[in-house]
Amino acid sequence: MKIVSFGPAGEEKPGVVDGDRVIDLVAANPSIPPTVRKILEVGALPRVAGVVKAAAGLDPKFLKSARELRFGPPVPDPTKIICIGMNYKDHAAEQGKELPDWPITFCKAPSCLIGDGDPIPLPTGVTQMDHEVELAVIIGTRAKNVALDEARNHIAGYSVFMDISARDVQYREKQWFRAKSFDGFGPAGPYLVTTDEVPDPNNLDMSLEVNGTEYQSSNTSQMTFTVFYLVHYLSHSMTLEPGDIIATGTPAGVGVFAYPKRFLKSGDRLRASIAGLGTLNNPVE
Repeated sequence: MKIVSFGPAGEEKPGVVDGDRVIDLVAANPSIPPTVRKILEVGALPRVAGVVKAAAGLDPKFLKSARELRFGPPVPDPTKIICIGMNYKDHAAEQGKELPDWPITFCKAPSCLIGDGDPIPLPTGVTQMDHEVELAVIIGTRAKNVALDEARNHIAGYSVFMDISARDVQYREKQWFRAKSFDGFGPAGPYLVTTDEVPDPNNLDMSLEVNGTEYQSSNTSQMTFTVFYLVHYLSHSMTLEPGDIIATGTPAGVGVFAYPKRFLKSGDRLRASIAGLGTLNNPVE
């Protein structure tokens, strides 16, 4: 299933993509919780699947044209966004650095999230805004001290994510939280694609373009620490809650390590894609 949160920012409702339409889940079945995060928290994905299975017989008033809707981040209100630094072999190579022995972790504020098509604000005073395309893992059930071979059972699905960074702030402050957490610095979506549609998250082509020019092109097989290992590893230090997002790192091609360095500017248009998960399009304003 391709699960979405659709509607105005801050008022998103859960839906499922059905061809060129979106099923309004709560309208179709009022017993379904009103947000994607709540659906995951109460284990309501089977009820969602039941609505999708019956889509052919639904009243047309429960179906909306996908082209007319805004898709917000699939989970607009996660308790946390955990990011992994330097997790791609090609990204480490472009920096001339050795691969880390352990995952490098940091966080982004959930308030940074925006959806497909939403503008990324260029903050006043920031001169080195950079892009990173990433595979996002969305937790489905609470995970604490999870064994490696059980990690996949705690994942609801996957999404495209962009980790936008203010490099000048990042290097000036020597830690990354504020530089990664400006409003709009977390485009996500357009869908949460459930695990049954992603046979191997560790082998997905991914790319990012700026104004039609491709700067990042790789595959999740380049990750040093796999999707399932990251869920296992993180769950031994913090409880992962339904709806939490793990951004699994970015491949080579970011602007700060280009020669000459290349940073985003107002008017740029970003396009990030991952095979089977869709494409995010976001302008810089």
